[in-house]
Amino acid sequence: MNKKGGVKLSRMRLLYYGLGILISCFLLWISFSEGKRLHFLEIEIMPAKQNFAINIGANSKDVDIFAAEKGVHAAIYYTGRLDEQQMRLTIGGNIKGKTLDSTPIHLLLFGLDNTDNWQWEILSSVGVTSIHFSQGEMTNIRVYLYLYVVVVFGILSVFLLFRNNGENRSYAKESLLEFTDDPENQAAFEAGKRWFLIHDRRRYWNRCLILFFACGSGFYMFQEYLYKWVILKSLDYIGIVFILTLVILGLGGTLKVCWAKMYMEVLTKENRPLTAAVAFLMEAAYGPYRHQSYFKKQVHNAAVGLSRAGRYVQALKMADYGWKGAQEKKLMQLAHSNLCYVCFIGLGRLLDAEAEYSYQKQLVKKHPGLKRMGEAILLLSEIRKAYIEQKFGQVEAYVNVYCDRYSDSYRRIPLMPIQMKVYEQAGEMEKAKNICGNLLSYSPENIAVRQVMEHGACTYVESPGFLKDKTGLVCRIVLTGVLGIYMVLFGILMLMEPHHWETSKTITYEETKVEEHIQQTTAAEKAEDEQMETEISETEGEPTYQASNTQAPGFEMDLPKEWNSLAVRNEFKGGCSYHQKKSYDLIGDGVLFYIQAYSDCSYVNLPDYHIWGYDGPYVYVMSEPTDVTFYTEDNAIMEEYNKMHNEISQIQDTFRIQSDTAKYDGSEFVFPNSSDSLLQEPDLWNLSASQLRIAKNEIYARHGRRFADEELQRYFNQCSWYEGLIDPREFEENVLNETEHFNIRLIDEQQKNME
Repeated sequence: MNKKGGVKLSRMRLLYYGLGILISCFLLWISFSEGKRLHFLEIEIMPAKQNFAINIGANSKDVDIFAAEKGVHAAIYYTGRLDEQQMRLTIGGNIKGKTLDSTPIHLLLFGLDNTDNWQWEILSSVGVTSIHFSQGEMTNIRVYLYLYVVVVFGILSVFLLFRNNGENRSYAKESLLEFTDDPENQAAFEAGKRWFLIHDRRRYWNRCLILFFACGSGFYMFQEYLYKWVILKSLDYIGIVFILTLVILGLGGTLKVCWAKMYMEVLTKENRPLTAAVAFLMEAAYGPYRHQSYFKKQVHNAAVGLSRAGRYVQALKMADYGWKGAQEKKLMQLAHSNLCYVCFIGLGRLLDAEAEYSYQKQLVKKHPGLKRMGEAILLLSEIRKAYIEQKFGQVEAYVNVYCDRYSDSYRRIPLMPIQMKVYEQAGEMEKAKNICGNLLSYSPENIAVRQVMEHGACTYVESPGFLKDKTGLVCRIVLTGVLGIYMVLFGILMLMEPHHWETSKTITYEETKVEEHIQQTTAAEKAEDEQMETEISETEGEPTYQASNTQAPGFEMDLPKEWNSLAVRNEFKGGCSYHQKKSYDLIGDGVLFYIQAYSDCSYVNLPDYHIWGYDGPYVYVMSEPTDVTFYTEDNAIMEEYNKMHNEISQIQDTFRIQSDTAKYDGSEFVFPNSSDSLLQEPDLWNLSASQLRIAKNEIYARHGRRFADEELQRYFNQCSWYEGLIDPREFEENVLNETEHFNIRLIDEQQKNME
């Protein structure tokens, strides 16, 4: 690393961007070369025999055509493309099951080129009693490829344009220079740099694989099965490709998480804090991040490493860089305060340390989501505080509790010197000697190790696997092998068959006479169409609608009599809104409240809502406006609006859902429909830890489960719908449906994210 802060980075970065640009250029070339018109022929046939065949002609050649069945009760086979000499396509089929089937078979044929006057023709048929057909086309089909190219280029542009964070990176590079100025830091600097480059190489190799699989699979889907998938809703081979792509993307994401955890080994498992500080500063200086929060996490981790190495002044300076205090996330505030506390103790600034300790207690008490991390931090602070006050009995008790909870060496190393001193004061020299020997087996980069080196020599030996990328090498070999197989399959499917982007020659096709029964069929079809148009026009004044089976039940409510002349009702899909008529006439607003049926759980994100009832997956929610909606320049109108608004609670008492299974105790739930509707992540974002806990356990409570936690049991005993009959130990999870299992897992994930 030179004085400008430069370091030779992995070439995998260039491979990643180069591969993305190459794929994008290839797709762009295909989008210009590809036919822009999609021609389709829809056929409905009634088979007369077990086997049938149809010969199709078209006025173009060298064009791929594929057939697909809409009613999957026949095995369809076809030649795959127009014959170059005869310009005809033979489609055959074999009926599954009985010989005669009263259900017609629907076929779709697709052709893609630039022919303006494409003509389909049915030349002959065997084993068919009747044929109905219609043709059409979709223009500007290239837009799908254009969109694909824009997405790929857009992702690359985001990576290239928003990765600088120049000021932050410059600070990280300047901090790295401080390590090179001190000869004692050279070993830690080189180890940290190598660790970062290993992680960086893994990351970009992973990205290259994901990019190739995603683009290759997407292009394959477009080339072969896009229209079949979109129009016919048929997965066929696209399902295999899609699942394979999801597996690869999931594997890539899993590896990314695993490698990110391994990246922390220099600070946790290996306990080399200076090496860790260099690795994290390298990530802050050269990593591919785009968010300020990611930079702060890396700098914070580096500052923690410095504090554990006894570089308290540097650690404080680094921790305060770009710090915005109360504007930061609560978890980050707690971690920052604990870091400052440790540094103040190390520097002997006890008053500042006491202030930080008080702030931590206040923060943990005010925000329950910080309880788990806060308990560990506060307990560690209590130990240090009691040690300074020479309350050795209290220190020993606290240390025993802490070690029972957190047995890993990373958490225990800072306590070992304290624990050793306590045993020395108590005259238990053998225990003190054991702790000293254990502590001396860790890296001397820790200040705790250096503090006890006067009692003996450090015996730390670097682990054999440290800074050896064996795991990354195995993963790259496996993924490269999978990638090779994928490329071979992709080549077979894409390169050894004719493609849309070959040069297309358009010639005039000499039409042949269609069989007589086909002409009669089309004439009858035309007559049926004309008759249908007449019937629709005659009944146009009185349209009728078939109610959907999945439609939410209707609702009704009684309004105060005076509202007949004072209110306006507006209908919208799924509900209605009520407005004060005077304000509505003057400014088109005056909303009093909305009432709407939700089939999902997104209503929880409404700013001010009340659940009036529910029926299965449907929840009927009343919400009020969050701002002033009435006409403000007339006091009489304002008073009338407020009076009407106060009467909404009376309307709720009369609200009824048009269903015998409807219930009206929805206010006792967080999600009344969580047993019937899938939750989404945004539905949980605004819930507190307590609400999440209730939301998860109310799913169990619906099935009569009792709870060992007294607070939970008291809560559900107050619910009118709850009947707790099953002991927790006897409750069986298989009574929950798939929707409930999914919702519980999603809530669990959100609870972990809040910790």
